[in-house]
This record gives sequence, structure tokens and C-alpha cells, in this order.
Amino acid sequence: MKKQLMGTALVLVLLAGCAGSPRPIAPTKPLPQARADEIRTMISGGSYLLALEKIDQIRREKIVVPDLESLSTQAVESLAREFSAAIGKKSFQDALRLLDSARALGQPQLSGAWTEKSLLGEIASAQEKGGDATIGLLSRLNILALGNPTEQDYDAAFATASAVANGAVMRSLASVMKERGFAVPASDTADSSPSFPRMISGTVTILVDRGIKVEKGVGYADRVIGSGFFIDKRGYILTNHHVIESEVDPKYKGYSRLFIRLSESPAGERIPAKVVGYDKAFDLALIKAEITPDYVFGGWSGQTLTPGDRIYAIGSPAGLEKTITSGIISAMGRRLLQVGDSMQVDVPLNPGNSGGPLLDEKGDVIGIVFAGMPQFPGLNFAVPYSWVEKALPALFKGGPAVHSWLGMAVAETEKGLEVIYSVPDEPAAQAGILAGDIIESLDGKPFKKLGDIQAEVLRHSPPSLVTLRVRRGEESQDALICLSARPDQPIDVALKRDARDNILYPLFGMKLENVGTFLWKGDYIVKRVTQGSIADESGISPDDPLTIQDWQVDQDKGYAILQVVIKKKRAGFLESAIQIAAYLETDNFI
Repeated sequence: MKKQLMGTALVLVLLAGCAGSPRPIAPTKPLPQARADEIRTMISGGSYLLALEKIDQIRREKIVVPDLESLSTQAVESLAREFSAAIGKKSFQDALRLLDSARALGQPQLSGAWTEKSLLGEIASAQEKGGDATIGLLSRLNILALGNPTEQDYDAAFATASAVANGAVMRSLASVMKERGFAVPASDTADSSPSFPRMISGTVTILVDRGIKVEKGVGYADRVIGSGFFIDKRGYILTNHHVIESEVDPKYKGYSRLFIRLSESPAGERIPAKVVGYDKAFDLALIKAEITPDYVFGGWSGQTLTPGDRIYAIGSPAGLEKTITSGIISAMGRRLLQVGDSMQVDVPLNPGNSGGPLLDEKGDVIGIVFAGMPQFPGLNFAVPYSWVEKALPALFKGGPAVHSWLGMAVAETEKGLEVIYSVPDEPAAQAGILAGDIIESLDGKPFKKLGDIQAEVLRHSPPSLVTLRVRRGEESQDALICLSARPDQPIDVALKRDARDNILYPLFGMKLENVGTFLWKGDYIVKRVTQGSIADESGISPDDPLTIQDWQVDQDKGYAILQVVIKKKRAGFLESAIQIAAYLETDNFI
């Protein structure tokens, strides 16, 4: 999945007003009464979680609002009623989301005798009975991760892993069960590693037929080729979102038909397939074909991966099916996607490998290939299975994946995770979180790495409440925040709602102070530069004076360009003109 800068488009925003007779000024309510009415409207409209967030903010600001405690009681009672209703309808996923909110409020008793473990047990049972044992296994593993699992918990997880032939999970569970003195069921899958010919039978070539493309009067077949692999006996296949993008992109108006070719298919045979779910943030997609696969792949996020580990890839580079290549893990923790970390590998990969499985020496899936750089042989990337697991439930649910977010950008600094930007009208901004706040914990858990806190946020379903503890100056405080749905591209939302000068910090990594503006040009002083950011790599330092000459955004191609005249401190304050570019798909939002 590569992006190329192929041109720019200047975006000018012109503001115009129209004259007319002045409108009469309506009498306004006192601010405290207006806030009370706003909260009351939220509760009556069913937005009681947002009401609780607003009440918490008012308490932190120490503002006296009439009937605040009564309104708080009403909102909490609404939460309790909604939880009971979800249990009555057996909507255990909703009940779990509401339990998360009750715990963030410090009132877990609202759920009665129900606990996270008991709700996850009901969710897993429902998934397994409905045929969704692949994600039912993830629910079983979440039960074990809660701590203090019983022998029955291990037995249930092992049985589900056996049902979906996930050898990676079965081997891991068998090892732990033996250590604890539990009986381990016999299983051929847990005791053996599959052969490569058998694994090849579980892979497919993805074919997207986009008709005929005409360039300069010449028409040629427009096709996308990728790879995929079966993860469910019902014919579900994992691949990359960018491989099947034309199938789900509302902006694409052309012809698009999705097919797969099995590894043993006769030449030219194509089987129709459909997209079930897709996730742009992780570049993943789940598709389905009406066939029963000969082999289903399994993986597990609990495996320890280190640079130097031997790995294999299976795919269809340039359409050459059943191709196996090998190499090692080159590095972990590369930040390439919007959310999470990527794995750098030196396995030979080419266009057509995208979406194929990355395997360890036991044949377990440890990642999904998503990007390579032809100009740099041996520099390729994959989505680690730990992040794939987090995406799978939303993919099986169908349609575009919906993730939670706080609506703010953060940077890893010597002080900790520092908030550098809050998107207007999104959760963090609405809760009063400011740039410069240092994140101390989320729901009582401390975080030092951006990827770790992103993973914790993704654990919640929107809308739900979380408690964010931040340090502002010398004072720490807890803020109750209602998570909302993460947009496909956070910067796009910021561009629509905020001034350019504010967006430069999360986009380029430099905070500017305006010291004068004339026409379209602005004079600034650089106040902060985030380590490792685009500004830092461009040699820009704090206290450098600069003038913005031009600002261009091309949302179709996904980048922004900033042209400045700057006197760099590192260059003896000699004046120079530079141009810096940034992808709009940034990785620093949570």
C-alpha cells in the first residue's frame, strides 16, 4: 500500500458575508441554567452518557449549576435501566459496553450480579451457537486474560480452538494447562505442524475486475491482484482493504467485480466473492466465497516475536500463485498505519502478495502482508496478528469497522504521553482536555507508548465512558470522557473544523506562534518541535522564525504541503525556502 505524490491542488477558503438588517437579540438564560437545560435535554434524548461527561466537567470546573445532583442521579438511573434492558434482550455486547461505563463512573454495582467475565461467557456462547466460533474463541481468550481462570475456562477455550483448528492457541493452552495440573484433551492439530502443500491449499488469489481503463485512446484491462487466506470453515477469507477498495469505496463510480481463485483451481477459473467487512485503519478486509476450504489458518497474539525470527509468506506476487518466500523479522514496532504498530520483514514480496499470510516455523499466522517498497528490495511490512485479532470482531460484524476514539493527537515525550491537539467538538475537547496535558492513565492503567494506549481505547465500543487521568502543570485530575466513533481519517475532520495554524502541530509536529499576518502570508516563531516528526527531520528547531508562503491540501491524494521561508538556527539563521509534505493519514490520534 504505497502512496505517491503525483501533484498538488491549492485549496483556498474564501469567507463572504452579506449585509442586512440587524437581528433582534434574544434574551439569554444565565449560563448555569443553560447548562442544566442542556444536560436535561441530553438525558431525555437518550444521550445520558454524554450528560454524565458534561456533569463531570462541570464538577471539575467547580461551577454551580441548579439541580446538578438530581440530573446526575437521573443519568445514572438511565444507564442502569439501559443495562437491564440489554440483559433482557440478551444483547450482551451492549451490556458489556454499559458495564464499562458503570465502572468508569465508579459504580460497577449498577450491573447487579453481572460481571465482565459472565458477560463475555454469554457472548462467547452466543457466537459459538451462531456459528461464529472464530470470534467466539477471541471472547474465550479474553476471559482467560481477565485473570484467575478456572479449569472450566481453559476447557471451553481449548474446545473452541479445536473446533476452528487453531493450532497456535491449542498449543499455548495445552502448555499452560499442563503447568497448572489440568487435563489436556488429545488433539492432532495441537501436536503437529502443517505441511506447506497443505497450507497452500488454504490460500487464494484475490482478483478484482475493474473493466476496461482507457488512457490516451488505448483501452486495457484494469485488474487488481492480491492474496488472501481462509480463517473460517464457512469460506471467510482475510485480505487487505486496499486490494478490494473499489468494492466498498463510495467515491469509486466505475465497474468492480470481486473473485477468488483457489490454489488448485484450473487456469482461468474464478469464484465470485463478496466483501463482508472492512477496516481502513488496519488495511484489512474480510471477504466470503461459497466454498468449504481444505485448510483454515490459525494464529494467536500471545506469541513472542523478535527480530531475527524465521518467517514465511505465501501469496501470488505478480499473479504467480502458490509462491512461498522466506526471510526474517527485521524489526517490530514500525509506525506506518493510523493505528497500531507494523512488523518490518525482509521476506521477498511483490505486488500481488498483499493480503497474504505471514507464518512462523510452526505454520501459525503471525501477520498479514500489506506493503512493500519496490525501490528498496527487502523492505516490506505486515500487520502483526495482535492487531488483526482486535479488528476481527468488527470485520465479522460486517460493513465498515467502527472503532472508538478520544479525538486527540498525542506525542511520546520525556514527560510522558503529551496531548498536542484536541479535535474540536470531539470527546477530548468536549471534556476540556487541552494541548500540553500529560496522560497519566486510562481507566487506571498507565501508558508510555502510543500504540499501547491506542489498543486500550480500541478495547471499548462507542459510545462508552472511560476515565482519563491527566497532569496539567503540577496538578493531576480525572476526566470522564464519552468515547465516540473514530472517523476514517481524523485530520479530515480537523481540517473542516479548525484553523490551519492549529492543525500544523499534529500534522507536521511543530507548534507555531503567530507574530504577524499580511494578506495570505503569516510570520511565525516555532515554539515546539516533536522529536521524530516531519518538522524535526526537516531540521526545524524551536525559536526558528518562519513565514508561511503557501499551504496546499490534496485530500484525494491524501497529503498536505507547506511552503515556508525560514531562518534555521541550525544553519546560522541563514534564510532559505523549503517545502515539507505530510500524509493526511497520520498515526498519532487516539
